[in-house]
Amino acid sequence: MKFILIIFFIAFNFVIQGQTPNESTPDFRFGNASYYNLNIGETLIFQDTELKLLQINKHFNQLKIGNDTVFIKVSRRTLPEIVNGIRIFVADNKNVKALTDNKETHGLLKKDVLLCLSNYSEHILNPAKFCFPISFNDGFLWSVEEDSHMFSYSTKANKKHQLHGGIDIDLHDARGIDKHWLVAIENSRVVWVNNENLNGSKNEACVLLESESQPGIYYVYNRLYNKKVFVKKGDKLVRSEPIGTIWGDEIWGHLNFSIVKSDTVPTYESIHFNEINFFTQLYELYFKQTYDFNRSFTKGKITFGQRRNLSGNKKNVLAFEEYSGKGWELGNWNTADRVDWISKGEAGNARLNKKMFASEKAFCTNPKDWFDYEINVRNGTYRIRAKMGDFYLATWQKVIFEGVFAATYSLLPGDLKWTPEKVVKVTDGKLTVRIFIDEKSNTTAGISEIVFQQAY
Repeated sequence: MKFILIIFFIAFNFVIQGQTPNESTPDFRFGNASYYNLNIGETLIFQDTELKLLQINKHFNQLKIGNDTVFIKVSRRTLPEIVNGIRIFVADNKNVKALTDNKETHGLLKKDVLLCLSNYSEHILNPAKFCFPISFNDGFLWSVEEDSHMFSYSTKANKKHQLHGGIDIDLHDARGIDKHWLVAIENSRVVWVNNENLNGSKNEACVLLESESQPGIYYVYNRLYNKKVFVKKGDKLVRSEPIGTIWGDEIWGHLNFSIVKSDTVPTYESIHFNEINFFTQLYELYFKQTYDFNRSFTKGKITFGQRRNLSGNKKNVLAFEEYSGKGWELGNWNTADRVDWISKGEAGNARLNKKMFASEKAFCTNPKDWFDYEINVRNGTYRIRAKMGDFYLATWQKVIFEGVFAATYSLLPGDLKWTPEKVVKVTDGKLTVRIFIDEKSNTTAGISEIVFQQAY
């Protein structure tokens, strides 16, 4: 009888935790998601399905899930896959971690990869208990295109650290005013408020909350306006309760939001240690779903590398995502999952080379002699032109719009030139700008702007 009771209590405990008795124990949980560390060749059981890590190729990871085999890249801003009823994304891997010196940010990665698994029929974060960390009362809209996203790579020329901590959300229209209030993502406790000359600024503040439902999970609200913080240490907050408004950095108004898991209370110096990759969760809280929607355009002006306060930090140098409707087609050769860029004054340009990120940890070689920038559009006929060149380097580039030759330019540093306007026909839903590079001499190619419009 005693043995039967023990078995019953063990089984009951697994049910309470959302696990079946043969399910692998996660390294940690956040909401309804389970995070697992795996080495190549290791397996785990989730929802009675066996998952095995077969191999890693840069930021791509090959997994066998039941009888299916898939390649999934690290989800820095990529949405999860659904395979055999399992919602899965790769939260981190050793090759992405190797891009940076600040290893503490990736402290939750203990093996080759860190997987996040959840039941596709459930919310990852229960919307009755969690909310988006910014109020929608003033008409806030999120583009999801900020260059400083989860684990985003930055070159040494542009940033002090090479991988970004947390997710930046553009709030420049609310800088220093009572608009787009920041709110508690869930019921939580204010651990500390720091507003003592942060980052050399007299206006910034940072607030740390601890989860009520999962002690040891902390929410970091950074770049707040210190004159508009209305919580204090020890306050108990309920979901969606206001915290304050935004300031940002020296020129751009934005929230730097992070979620960390720690056995000790984080200090301001350690707010990016042991970061949970929560892009999918944040996306779900905003869009109420975790799958792609197709965004397309009939006209537009796309700038590259433009100053962040003018562009909302949309540099347009990131890999293509369906929900963005535009981006660079990059493969597993580019671990940074982006192209390079520079700014000069209010403008800027993307930089394209056969050998990318020279003398940096993200160094890689494009196996092709061209780069494709793709824009989701309705099928039809379009007028399109582009401004080519680089503000600081000599360039060579040949430009083709949807298979139609536009121009070949060899330009001096600072010499930017518009291509002639071309009329092209799109039949596959994607307007493709192909830029050929000089692969023999590794001369830089540059693009600063694209303007397009449907003609009919």
